[in-house]
Amino acid sequence: MLKVDGLSVKARNGMLLLDNASLAVASGHIIGLTGASGSGKTTLLKSIMGMLDRNCSMIKGRIVVDNEEISKLGTKERRELCGKTIGFIPQNPMTAFDPRVKIGTQMRETLSIRLGISKSDADSLNAEKLMALNLKDCKRILRSYPGQLSGGMLQRIAVALMLALQPEYILADEPTSALDEDNREILTRILKKQREKTGILFLSHDVDALSALCETVFVMEHGKITETGTMEKLLSAPREKWTREFAAAHRKVEERNFIWTEYELNA
Repeated sequence: MLKVDGLSVKARNGMLLLDNASLAVASGHIIGLTGASGSGKTTLLKSIMGMLDRNCSMIKGRIVVDNEEISKLGTKERRELCGKTIGFIPQNPMTAFDPRVKIGTQMRETLSIRLGISKSDADSLNAEKLMALNLKDCKRILRSYPGQLSGGMLQRIAVALMLALQPEYILADEPTSALDEDNREILTRILKKQREKTGILFLSHDVDALSALCETVFVMEHGKITETGTMEKLLSAPREKWTREFAAAHRKVEERNFIWTEYELNA
């Protein structure tokens, strides 16, 4: 189990970025996390990964993975966990890759180092995972530099690499944000299947994805976990201000879609 227990993080200017945040992710489960931009969601992920900005520090709480308190580990030991034990899907895929190095080289070296497999086996595994994410032109993609590919393609490549590493836990930061509807559905199906052998913390504002994937969704506001429940419960009976606004915005989208459908049927 991956457990965040009473975590507080403060910026150098004194601002509290996380305030006594607690949640747990068990293998076989997908836990959702949503909230306004700047509410502390990404800070929580960075804390787990040991990637907090230099002007931030953890002042209270624990991060535990499989009964080991990783928040006490040194930088080198923490990095060993990244990729193999804890996988990360970044929100901005443009920052996930070195722009000076071809995609194929980066993927191959990552798998060779982390999994200890040959370069040819790494290439085969990468191609398999790219195909699963509807990236069929594997040869061209692997020969390309990051700047030659779209944000949506880079997002799926980051997911493919993470799946190839087969981590015990996955931290997904807005993984559907750069994808069109068809590829969102593909990613949703893949994450559902991946749940059989891993635990997933899924950060998103995508109501459809949160509803389809997550048994429980936590809402974060101003660094605090303010409420929790199924997506259906949070939309139908929201208690806190941001959740009420989130639910109201979703209802407006549904109403617009309904009106458009009615218009099409009557046209």
